This record gives sequence, C-alpha cells and structure tokens, in this order.
Amino acid sequence: MRDLKSLKERKECMLFQTSEKDSRNGWIGGNAPAYFDELEGMVNKDMQRYFYCSIVNPFDETEMISIFAPKDFEDRISKNRYPNCSLLTMKHPKTEESKLGTFADPDLVKHYISEANILSDKASFEERFLIKFGGTPRHIQGEKYYYTELHDDGFDFLFQVDEDGYPDTLIKPRKSYPFAFGAIYLYAQMLEDSIENPIKSYWQYS
Repeated sequence: MRDLKSLKERKECMLFQTSEKDSRNGWIGGNAPAYFDELEGMVNKDMQRYFYCSIVNPFDETEMISIFAPKDFEDRISKNRYPNCSLLTMKHPKTEESKLGTFADPDLVKHYISEANILSDKASFEERFLIKFGGTPRHIQGEKYYYTELHDDGFDFLFQVDEDGYPDTLIKPRKSYPFAFGAIYLYAQMLEDSIENPIKSYWQYS
C-alpha cells in the first residue's frame, strides 16, 4: 500500500506498461471484471459499451478502477470531455476477470498491466507508457477547456491511459485504435486517505 501523500504532491508518478505476465495489477482488453456480471443494464443504460481496461488502485489493493467505452465511435468522439464524456469510469471492489464476454471488445487482444515503475514526474515526459498514475497529465491537445471545469468542481488528475504505449499485439490486424491514437484522462476527488467516486474523464486524440 502506498501513501496518498505522493499522489497529492505530484513530484513522482507510476508508469505501467503491458505485460504477458499477470502481476495482479489489472488488464486491458479481454472480459470485464466479474463485478460487472450483473450490471449490464447499468453499463449500457444510455448506449452500448465495450470494456476497455481495469487497473488495481495502487493506493488500495482491494479496489479497481475500470473504464468502458461506447461501441459506436461517433458516441465516443461526440462526447469526449467533461461534464458530458460518454466513457463510463468507475471505482469498485477488486474481482477476477469474468468468464462472460458480455462487454469484450472484439478488436482488442487482452494484455496484463505490468508492475509499476516509479520515477519523477519530470522524467516521465520522456518515457513511453500505457498508464501514468499520478504526477501531471501529458496532454496531446493543450486546450484548458478539457480540465478547467474538473478543477473548478474539485477533481484532480488521477491517471491516464495512452495509446502511444500500446504494443503491436494489442490491436487485432486491420483494426483501428479505439481512441484514434489518443489518450484517456481520469480525475477524482482526493481525500486524506482515499480516492473517491465519482471518477470523471475526458479523452484526446492525435
């Protein structure tokens, strides 16, 4: 268990890559966590969604944070920023991968998330990564309207998932990157000893 103080100070961050080895840190692609087996109606309440990825909370190993993306790319790109982002982002109890393919994206090949590499936030801007947890976001587009309202509403940067960190084996042949070679940015409310829901998000593309 890590101290949340490091997340709030933002001098250091954790970088995660994909891995063939299960480090118990979550996965991208494949089936959703079993927690969602009975929640299809909630996930697909306003539109059909695919599971994208789940990461175990580095500050509480009993929790996971999962991301679901709309099946229709037009639903993704037409609502790609707060407060109307169409991604479903949720903190929930840690569970194993479901045996049900209810939310599986047929274009993605499941990969595990690696152990974390901890380094200074400044150094992270020279590195490729799948996930950057903590520190400051590395944006593709610099417009402040992506995050100004989030800050105003009491949310701070939590982590990003960057398609620049995909291995060649993650996308099936002749299939497109789900976020147009982009990145997802998740924000949360930080309390003294916990990361709180709701977790909000936006995404950018190249």
